[in-house]
Amino acid sequence: MNRIVALAALSGVVSHALARSTFPILLPAIESELLTSNSQAGLLTTANFAAYLVGVAIVTTISGRVEPQRLLYSGMAIAGTGFALLAVAPGPWLLGAGQALAGLGSAGIWMSAPVIATAAVPATRRGMTMGIISSTMGLGIIVASQGTNLIRVIQDDEDAWRPTWIAAAVFAVLLLATMAALMRTPPTASLSGGISLERLRTVPRWVPLAAGYWLFGLIVSSFTPFFGLALDDAGFSRAHVGNLYALFGVAAVLGAVTLGRLSDRVGRRPVLVGALTAISVASLLVITEREPFAAAAALLFGAASFTYPVLTVAYVSDHLQDRAFANALGALTLVYGSALIVGPVIGGVIGDSSLGFPALFVAIAMTSATGALVATRLAPASSSPLALSEEPSKSVSG
Repeated sequence: MNRIVALAALSGVVSHALARSTFPILLPAIESELLTSNSQAGLLTTANFAAYLVGVAIVTTISGRVEPQRLLYSGMAIAGTGFALLAVAPGPWLLGAGQALAGLGSAGIWMSAPVIATAAVPATRRGMTMGIISSTMGLGIIVASQGTNLIRVIQDDEDAWRPTWIAAAVFAVLLLATMAALMRTPPTASLSGGISLERLRTVPRWVPLAAGYWLFGLIVSSFTPFFGLALDDAGFSRAHVGNLYALFGVAAVLGAVTLGRLSDRVGRRPVLVGALTAISVASLLVITEREPFAAAAALLFGAASFTYPVLTVAYVSDHLQDRAFANALGALTLVYGSALIVGPVIGGVIGDSSLGFPALFVAIAMTSATGALVATRLAPASSSPLALSEEPSKSVSG
């Protein structure tokens, strides 16, 4: 793995493992101390995703004029500030502000790190490269969940959560300093225009791509925050719930690179269809509220939910590069982000209703199955012009 890919992968730990996945791990303890309802928890999750959407809009607008590396550094600094604020928040308002800054920063990171990483490798290795990034995110979740459990054992307090955010802020600062010292990328060409579907429309089958990504946004923003709360309500200990979130990371580490490499061989479409199908099965396993089904659900969801977004990015990178890639990815992510805002609110309302969390996870299963059908409409691997242009030429004899 080259230095650029390694640093981009570590930045994904900040954008996804810390800025998105750590809050659900800590949410049962945060809710006990500072919150009053599942709906309030959903709104805090929405604050993160809404800020992420705003960040995507900003980055997409300026991506044609600003180097991806500068966007990456800005995202790292903003996310680190959000983690620090979460560590000291005395109530819901500052929790929301910390969540918003974390979401805003994650947008700057995620809209630039894949651009930098995929430009550093041949087209035939981009699926594997995105798999490496996803696997590193998974490692981050394992460290966050198990580190939290260790902190709680040391402090003899199963509700401790603030030290995790302190550690996250320190990691973001150290990684940013390392990037500033070691990351060197070539300059990219400027582009005119801001937020527009023009470049996304050049990607084959962009409509099912966008529709599937929107459905995935609903799925992941409903499943991730309420998985732990649903099992907490079912009587699972918080240490056990933390271990189940660690399984998300284990599944990403074990599956993402393998599935990324598989997508380089067979195409993105079948792997994306399989990922959404796996999430549908995982959602139905959650409602059993018992083991070993909860662990199986965590493994399936972890592998699938970390595979789907990175292979969606790889699908776009098969057709566009550099700032054109960033601009198209921004438009696509705005579609995805709009679903991220809606999902937690719906999930919180259903969780507080008489139907409860079982109804929520049945709805997620149905949405995932619909998304799998949409994904069958994506273009096959043979339509990737960048990958084809980098294949070795074949001699012809007659």
